[in-house]
Amino acid sequence: MLGGTAAAVVLAGVVAFAVVALGQRSDNEQRQARGNAALVADLRAKLTRIQAPHRGAARALKPPAGAGGSRILAARAALVTAVERRITADARARAAAHELDGPIARTECGPILQSKDAIPDDRVLSKRIGRYDCVAIKRAIVGVGGAHVADLGHAFVAALNFDTFTYTWCRNTPAQGERGVALVFVRLDRACLAATGKALGTGYAAAPDTAP
Repeated sequence: MLGGTAAAVVLAGVVAFAVVALGQRSDNEQRQARGNAALVADLRAKLTRIQAPHRGAARALKPPAGAGGSRILAARAALVTAVERRITADARARAAAHELDGPIARTECGPILQSKDAIPDDRVLSKRIGRYDCVAIKRAIVGVGGAHVADLGHAFVAALNFDTFTYTWCRNTPAQGERGVALVFVRLDRACLAATGKALGTGYAAAPDTAP
């Protein structure tokens, strides 16, 4: 009887320990889940702020009514240059605020479509909206023989309205995460690309241009 009672006490102790251990594990998992949720919320808020649209205008560059094609093309190119300068100033301000690393040398904007034969929208007179993939460049990457391979910098996008000579630009950041696992993705605001199509994948579906 004494032996049996002792065994029962030991068994009860093991069961109690197991219950306590499971409870602690559950508490730890809940705390970790709350911590992860807070991290995701913070990252989402940070990305939303970083990618917020910035707007500007260069109406003085707009060609007069009745201007010829060559003058219109020159004005559109000048608008692209104006946007590049604004993005450079923005990127330098972000670098000064330690939001991104610098120094920033300049900005270059090209076709939003990554294709060798893509034509910049400012050169297509039928397009009312110009969409651009821009890089605030830190430095050039030089390959064998001194050939320019690519530019190292920070990604931005811009949408230019060739009717009003107004524009919008946004920082374009990748999905945020840790240890190689993406935790947060924040879709760019529609204004960043003057997007009118439905949300699709990580962007928006192509749709006929309408002035934003």
